Order: sequence, then C-alpha cells, then structure tokens
Amino acid sequence: MRNHLSSSFDKPIKALILDCDGVIVDSEPLSCGAWNIVFEQEYGVDIGTNYEEILGGTSRASVDYYFKTFNLSGTEEKIQYLMRLKDEVYLEIAENKLKRVSGIDLIIKQARDLKWKIGVASSGTLKKITFNLQQVSLENEFDSIAGAEPGIRSKPFPDIFLNAAEKLNVSPSECVAIEDAPHGISAANQAGMHVIAITTSFPRKKLEEADLIIDSFSELDLSRFC
Repeated sequence: MRNHLSSSFDKPIKALILDCDGVIVDSEPLSCGAWNIVFEQEYGVDIGTNYEEILGGTSRASVDYYFKTFNLSGTEEKIQYLMRLKDEVYLEIAENKLKRVSGIDLIIKQARDLKWKIGVASSGTLKKITFNLQQVSLENEFDSIAGAEPGIRSKPFPDIFLNAAEKLNVSPSECVAIEDAPHGISAANQAGMHVIAITTSFPRKKLEEADLIIDSFSELDLSRFC
C-alpha cells in the first residue's frame, strides 16, 4: 500500500470520483453472471462462477479471457455480438435486483457536506452506468458520469479518470477516487489521484497499490482529507 494519503495535500481536495460496479452499486455478481448465459447460449460452455480474472475489466478483455481459457474462437463480428449480447442479458437479469453498496449514501453526503463535486468513472457503457444508478435511485446524485466512450481507453489506462476530472473541471490531483479492483486502482494512480480501495470485490492483498484500503464505507471519514 502506498500510504500517500494524509491530512494534508499539495492542493485542496475538490472532488470525489467513484467507480460504479462494486463501489456504488452491488452489481458485479449479476454483471459477471451475464457471461454465463452468453457462453452457454452461444458455445454450450459452462464458464463457472470464479470471476476474479474478469472483475473490473472490459467486456473485450472478458471475451478474450474466456476464449483462451476454453479454447474458443470467433470473428471480430462475433466478438462484437457477444459484447452486445452480454449487455442486453445484464440489463434483463439485473432489473429490480440491484442494491446500493452499503454506506454509499453516507459517503455521498460527506462529500456534499464538504462542498466537493462528485463524479462517476466506470469502464461500463453510459447506458449500463445510467441503468445501474436508476435502479438504485441515485441517478441525480452525481455531477458528471464518465464511461466507455469512443477514443477513451478503458482501465487500467487513466483515460476514464482523466475524463471524469475534466468533466468536473478539477485537476486530477484535487480528486479522491474510490475503486474496488486492481485495474481501477492502477488507472486512478496513473491519473494522479488519491486512491481509496474498498474490499467489496477483491481481498486486500489484491488492492495494495491503493493509498488506503477499507472494508466498509463506515470506516471512511472524508473530512480527514481536508
């Protein structure tokens, strides 16, 4: 763990930037589970329920992983179809089943009380992010949303976090990012943000590149970063 977070910073913190899946919304089991339906339907393959290798990654990376693991193949057109199908399946199976990550309401309130801006930075499509937030009645709680868009590389590249900061009109060094996955932590680090990891999806040993690791939002007091 980097241990760079402290009570003092070169610049005042002005924004909180949150990943969506696993940080705001408890959606990872259903999001990953959609791949089970896709690969069973298209290839007759049971991919199992150990999703550690695809958590926090892109749909393309998930397809590549399962192709390699189960010796499957497909044209680029087929790969694009699988990714679209996965999104469709997810929207269907997740409707009315999503819940907020415990304590996220407290963190949003803390950030608002501190007069911070609040943004979302996710590798998901804008359609998926919007769906997730609407399902848990949080669609009006954020000042901006940054997701998978043309020309923006997905995590672990820093692009999505940099885009989120730009949309909030703040410097990356003025942001605290909260992530639940190694790729997201790497992306936020490369963007030059202060990074907090929460163990909703991975154990602590996988999150050690973060500045601070928490097991629950009840442990976190954002005012310490002022």
